[in-house]
Amino acid sequence: MASDFEIGRIFAVDTAQVTIELNADLKALTRTTYEGAQEVGRINSYIIIPVGARRLVAMVTRVFLAEEAEISADRTMVTLPSASRRMKATLIGTIDGKAYTQGITVFPVLDNPVLLVTSQDLQIIFDQQCVGMGEESQKPNLNGPGFCIRLGDSPIFEGFSIQVNPDSLFGKHIAILGSTGSGKSCTIASLIQSILSRQDIKRTHFVILDTNGEYRSAFQKQKGSEGWENVGNSKCLCIPSDAQRRAERLIIPYWFMNADDFVRLFRASPGIQRPVLLDALRLARSPAVPQGNILQLRQLLLQDLHRLIAHTEESGKTSAEVEDIARGCTRYLEDKDKILKEIFTDGGDNLRKALNEIAGKARHLVGEPDVRRFSKPLPLDLQQSIKSNLQPILQSLIGAGSTRPIPQVSADSPLFFGKESFKREYIEKAMRRDESGGARAREYCATMLMRIYRLLEDKRFEFLFGPVDGEWQEPLNSLATFLRDVIGLSNGNQNMSPESEVRQEVFPFYDRQRSGTSGHNVVILDLSLLASEVLENVTALIGRTILEFLQRLGEYGGENARGSLPIVLILEEAQNYIREMRFGEDESISRVVFERIAREGRKYGLGLVVASQRPSELSKTVLSQCNSFIVHRLQNPEDLRYFKEIVPEIYGPLLNQLPALAPQTALVLGECVRAPALVRIREARPIPRSRDPKFYKYWIVDKPQDPKVEEICKIWEGKTAEKPERTSTDALTEKDGQGDING
Repeated sequence: MASDFEIGRIFAVDTAQVTIELNADLKALTRTTYEGAQEVGRINSYIIIPVGARRLVAMVTRVFLAEEAEISADRTMVTLPSASRRMKATLIGTIDGKAYTQGITVFPVLDNPVLLVTSQDLQIIFDQQCVGMGEESQKPNLNGPGFCIRLGDSPIFEGFSIQVNPDSLFGKHIAILGSTGSGKSCTIASLIQSILSRQDIKRTHFVILDTNGEYRSAFQKQKGSEGWENVGNSKCLCIPSDAQRRAERLIIPYWFMNADDFVRLFRASPGIQRPVLLDALRLARSPAVPQGNILQLRQLLLQDLHRLIAHTEESGKTSAEVEDIARGCTRYLEDKDKILKEIFTDGGDNLRKALNEIAGKARHLVGEPDVRRFSKPLPLDLQQSIKSNLQPILQSLIGAGSTRPIPQVSADSPLFFGKESFKREYIEKAMRRDESGGARAREYCATMLMRIYRLLEDKRFEFLFGPVDGEWQEPLNSLATFLRDVIGLSNGNQNMSPESEVRQEVFPFYDRQRSGTSGHNVVILDLSLLASEVLENVTALIGRTILEFLQRLGEYGGENARGSLPIVLILEEAQNYIREMRFGEDESISRVVFERIAREGRKYGLGLVVASQRPSELSKTVLSQCNSFIVHRLQNPEDLRYFKEIVPEIYGPLLNQLPALAPQTALVLGECVRAPALVRIREARPIPRSRDPKFYKYWIVDKPQDPKVEEICKIWEGKTAEKPERTSTDALTEKDGQGDING
């Protein structure tokens, strides 16, 4: 039966490729088997090479004619050249029994037979344990997902679907690359839709950083003026960056930023500016828990208690001096109840009692105010009282101090502080930290101060710093609420501030959680109208916040908590904010963050989908950490050369076809599939708003309506928040997009 599938013999072997000489009887390059007629030598098709009990799998990359001329033995006659048909194939894997593994352990020898691949071979190669389940699956596979998410169909083998392993696809990061219009956006939408269509999947967490504002239409449809509704099984939340949509807009409170975020945003230079900014942040954040006040109060108490005890051992000290110290210390403690509770288990009651007793006895000996300086020396009983009362308290401060751990607050802690006090008070204090160098610090910080004032007073950045003419008040559990909203979790009955304290539309993420949202499996952060000046900072802040939350979940969430909340972060047009650093450019905060996620995110359940039309501009670290690739048409020579350097050299011959790929077609490589495959991507329904413009169709419209320029400009200028009415051209636009899959 093997002879029915034989198409040729091995003609040459090297470490990555084989050359096959096709049988002479293959006149039409077809072979008829019990599975029907099959084409021979089709590019991207597979062939089987039996080697003992194993079967090697190779992928066809070239078919050609080789001309040969025979010379007679006596060298007196040369025959006319004859052509033999040959093909080259890249060795990609091995079938051993019913198991397929990537890679080669044995190599064929010359004259090895070469066979067509059978449907059974394809099942083994692509591990289609979920074939027949697909989108109609009812039963979850408790032993692991396998290759169960349909990506698309093979254009080579009719009716054969290509499925991917979600754990490998997202757990080890994936890059989706291709020139503009090649279908990247539709591939991402189709992949998510394919996952959500499975009935055994109950909850997902996809977070899309949408820099072009195109993904909402792939998961929701518009209901006229009534807003949007979900399509199919998707529960989608779209958070716009449009400042006019106050009830929905993206708000990221500035106190979520860490020290690096502030340094990069305010462009604080090393030397003077950066230390001043970090000192100001430490001072500003300290009152929130307040570690700064705890340390200051503890130091003050140690000094005063030592002074009081020292007075009992020095001659010439009067009761008036003792009273002054005790009364001053008592007055200082009047509004420090909260801090004292962090230092003493009794809240400082014993300390107050001791100080009041000492001050009372000393006051009795002081006399009238006009003779205070002549007050009596300390009697022995007062000296003994001071020592007996203060020594235990002093020991507790010198020793372990508080029985509670002091909260560790740093410039990175996401704690609330007022922007006005930060601008006017804490930066000023930080510049005066060294009195001798204060003037120089102010001089050197002038440019940074100008940037700080400009950003805080720029209405474009109200989503980050709050209203330019006002101040945000801290809501309860603001960080937890923001994370729940961005990740897509329900509010979990957490403690939240009422509307009387945090009114509607101040923090839309707070309103959504306060209203009892049921959770979302796709969260789209529409960054299309975000100022380009802060795009890197915002994307970095979102990525870092999610990563650090998952790290702490693994640390404090209990046994098996690490990786229990898998999140997929989709970076659309990633070259805009994770560019490879070039000579003379400042270091990018977003590149640093996403390189860290690329290296560490897998350990905590954070996967990246990196989509880009210019892979040559992407960070090499991020791209090299991607273990799977879906590559659409790439035409730029620089991008092609760069991508070939990233992937294993064995795939080199396969990549030569990338400039010729049709839209909606991609070459899939890496761990998400068992073997490299050319795939016709499953059609997205509905599609993202990424269609190519239809110039001619709009040119020939009878009586075209002009756009409502005035209404749009009023919204742009901030004079109104009402959207213009829909026109007949809008309906034509929607109709154009229904069948366009080039995204």
